[in-house]
Order: sequence, then C-alpha cells, then structure tokens
Amino acid sequence: MTEIQNFIDIHTHILPALDDGPKSLQESIALARCYERVGVRRVIATPHFIPGTAWAPSKEKIIRSVEALQKNLNDEGVLLTIEPGMEIAYHTKMADRIYAGELLSLGSSGYYLVEPDFHGEQDSLLATVTLLLQKGIKIIIAHPERTMGFQEQPQLLERLVSEGALLQINAGSLLGEFGPKSKAMAIFLVEKQLCHFFASDAHNYDKRAPITTAEWYTLGCLSANSNLCRTCLQNICCVFDV
Repeated sequence: MTEIQNFIDIHTHILPALDDGPKSLQESIALARCYERVGVRRVIATPHFIPGTAWAPSKEKIIRSVEALQKNLNDEGVLLTIEPGMEIAYHTKMADRIYAGELLSLGSSGYYLVEPDFHGEQDSLLATVTLLLQKGIKIIIAHPERTMGFQEQPQLLERLVSEGALLQINAGSLLGEFGPKSKAMAIFLVEKQLCHFFASDAHNYDKRAPITTAEWYTLGCLSANSNLCRTCLQNICCVFDV
C-alpha cells in the first residue's frame, strides 16, 4: 500500500468557525487527530471563499487561523502540519481577485483550488480558467465529479486538462458517498487518467471525516488497474516539493 505519510490532503475544512467545517477549536483538534491516527502528517486548510456570504474570509484571517490552530496542535502534541489555502467558489471577479493577490493558493504551491457551481452552466468558468492558464496561473478544479454540468459534458474537463488545469476528486465520490452519479463520474475520470489528486474534503471528525485506514485500502483496490494512489502521490511530490 502507498505510504500514507507522504500524502498531503489538499482539500480540508479543518479551521474552526470559518465555514461549514468545525464549529470550535476542540472539533478542529479532533479532526486533526483523525489524520494523525492514519499517518497523514500534512494538510492544506481550504475554507470556503464565497463572495457575498458569511463564508468569505480574507487571506489574512485564514493565515491567522492556521497559525493559531497549529500552535494548539503543537501544544497538544498532535503531529500534523497545516498550511493555508482556500476553496474559491467560482465568481465573475475571481480572476481580478487572483491578479490583485487577494486569494490564497494551496500552501506554497502557487496552485489555486477552484470550486465550480454545482448546478449551473460552466461556460463562464471555462473561459475564466482558460484565460488564467494562458497567463501562467495554475488551477486545480475541486471535485468536478460532483458537478452536474461536468457529469453531463465530461469532455469539458478533458478540454480543461488539455489546457493545463488539474483535477481533484473527492475520495468520498469514489467510495459512493455522494451518490451514484458522482461515483460513476469519478471512476470515469480515473479510468481516463484525468484524476490528478484525490482529497478528503473533510469537514468534521465524525461526518465527512478524513480518509480512514479501511478506506485507504478500499481506494487501493479501486485503483489497482489505474495506479491512482501512486499517480496522485507523484503529483503531490511535484506540486508541493515533498
């Protein structure tokens, strides 16, 4: 089985009271202990950034929250390193905010994690991401397998990847936790070698929790023919200089 300690979970909602993740510091610490138990040692905190809602923390607020949680984890002896990032909901001013330096990439990678609209059309996102890629800005699309527009037109994802975008699939989608359509789409992307990362998208320690040891083995079985775990770890090493 792939060495879990080299895995970086690039999509987590581990910071307290910033979005629909943990409501308290204690819940964040409990979530961190879930990672520690399975051997994951590094995660990226990616709270939602949705303009015009309560879930639109500034990058400064996120960095302060990461620093505070890291101190508490260190004090508690929890062996987990957290780096700042955000899950950026696609919006019309996204490119402008990236150019202005208002949004966080994933840790020190320079890659921005972009969440598509779950139910709307994707034309505007496609145009914006294409423009960003042409300008040398690196984009990872978050859980596209859960998006209706991409489920109906998977060729749009093939186009984005051909232009330089990377795709992050939720482990829960492969495990069937988001319904049959998301699972089928996730398997399709894996079989087409269009899955560059898988992540937990963890929100708490009990519901939508980090990947468990048993689930790691299941993912290994699911990916036996596609070498999913190996491919994703290689991509993590390239992107995050592991």
